[in-house]
Amino acid sequence: SNLLQHLKTSVYSACAPQQARHAMGGVKLPPLQAMDRRIDFAKFFGSWYVIAHIPIFVEKNAHNAVETYTWEPSHQRFSVKYVFNEGAPDGPVSESFQRGFVHNKETFTDLRVSPKLPLIGYTPLRLSYLIIDMADDGSTIAVGFPNRAYLWLMARTPTLPDAEYKRLVDGAKAQGYDTSLIRKVPQDASAPAFSVPSAKVQVT
Repeated sequence: SNLLQHLKTSVYSACAPQQARHAMGGVKLPPLQAMDRRIDFAKFFGSWYVIAHIPIFVEKNAHNAVETYTWEPSHQRFSVKYVFNEGAPDGPVSESFQRGFVHNKETFTDLRVSPKLPLIGYTPLRLSYLIIDMADDGSTIAVGFPNRAYLWLMARTPTLPDAEYKRLVDGAKAQGYDTSLIRKVPQDASAPAFSVPSAKVQVT
């Protein structure tokens, strides 16, 4: 709902200026950085199952979470739709929307998102969206936030083999995340896989 998106934005805004600290000893860490390897940006788009996350509080009981990204060439931006069932596999459906922008056109891994708020619509606020890992084939992705308060591990399939899930978690740990905070999102294992887009994306 729009109210949930408003709450989500409030938490983002409150946490963004905070200085990151390592949860296991209070050691200050520099802000998280997006990966410096260029990705095939076309493979970022389409739909992703949220396999696990360090959630914003409005999504802490999410089930069947799916994020869908669509490039809007005429506006040189992308749209984001986030849908999940609240509290149970058949719980109430929550939907929220954002617009996304490319911040670093060399790598396409440092992005920004602007939430849609009730009554206001899309805001000028641009929040960091950092791709810290993405499989070359576009099958998995890890997205973080500068102060490491949030993390999303996503895949084209509703479940991952243990080894691949461990690789993503270990990668987040290596970048300073407290992995004890990661919550696995309940997903329907029989849900169909999403395809990786093949159409080229022209960023000017």
